[in-house]
Amino acid sequence: MNDTGPSLDLARLEKARHHPSGKLTARCPACAEDGGDRSGHHLAIFPDGRFACAAQPGDGEHRRRIFALAGIHRPTFRSAASAEWIAQRERERRRERERRLLKEAALAARQELMKRHAWTPPEVWRDSPQGIDEFVKGDAAHFLASLFSPTALLWTGEVHESGQAHHADRWRTTGGWLASRDRIGPMTTAATWQAGTHSRTAGKVLGAPYTVLDFDGLDGIKPAGKEELARHVRDSLALIRWLREAMEWELAAILWTGGKSLHAWFHTPAPAVLESLSAVATTLGMDAGLIGRPEHPCRLPGQVHGKSGKRSQVMWLQRRGEWGE
Repeated sequence: MNDTGPSLDLARLEKARHHPSGKLTARCPACAEDGGDRSGHHLAIFPDGRFACAAQPGDGEHRRRIFALAGIHRPTFRSAASAEWIAQRERERRRERERRLLKEAALAARQELMKRHAWTPPEVWRDSPQGIDEFVKGDAAHFLASLFSPTALLWTGEVHESGQAHHADRWRTTGGWLASRDRIGPMTTAATWQAGTHSRTAGKVLGAPYTVLDFDGLDGIKPAGKEELARHVRDSLALIRWLREAMEWELAAILWTGGKSLHAWFHTPAPAVLESLSAVATTLGMDAGLIGRPEHPCRLPGQVHGKSGKRSQVMWLQRRGEWGE
């Protein structure tokens, strides 16, 4: 069929399942006539309407039998399930086209954006609302107190310190962490958490006041060597400034991880804005997989990086009291 919708009526198929790729699988009706394909994996329907039986590939007679048993002979009378499938595929095609256009636009504008919004490390330190002295640069407790209210429930610890009951002690209020002499970090998250949790999972997140953008290299290519790292820092800072000034994102902190990444903490924007950014994140040097995941660990300042041996440090920090909610 040349139709961009399904050529088979989904309401007449057994065990129909949608897959993220857009493909649909089901029990082959022709095989089912003889009691076959009980698991429901033989039949595949592709987004462009083509279909095939994995058990009888290339068998024209078998295909004709499938169509005779479940084919859409009059598109005007498609079932509600088929109509919804068509509408869903059309929405997915539109979103994919929008993502592609956004990527192309980001790539075309990238160099101009970085040139226009250039921001050197000394300028970043100078522009920081809090003066970046040695204390502010490396104190994890001060960093948390600058970002979260005293009553916010926060996780800090090693990545593996989650998931078991004895890990519950890694969740404390900001005030509790400041009052404690126990180890803070080396990691935290951008999330606030539900009371009583001991598992750093999305379902336990109470709020996502911040979105942390991990700048790890344009087009997903990590910098190699001192010159590339210096250029990467320069490019990343320019893009952070562009988000802050041109896109009016509210910046909360910038932290160099001690390795090859910069983390920019922003007050979380609207979901639609995050979705648009995800489409161009890799082009702009960000790890797209971390956007919209406040439960993901990120490094605190003053922590030794395992590969470089250097300590993470704050480059820009909002004033205390400007907490995200």
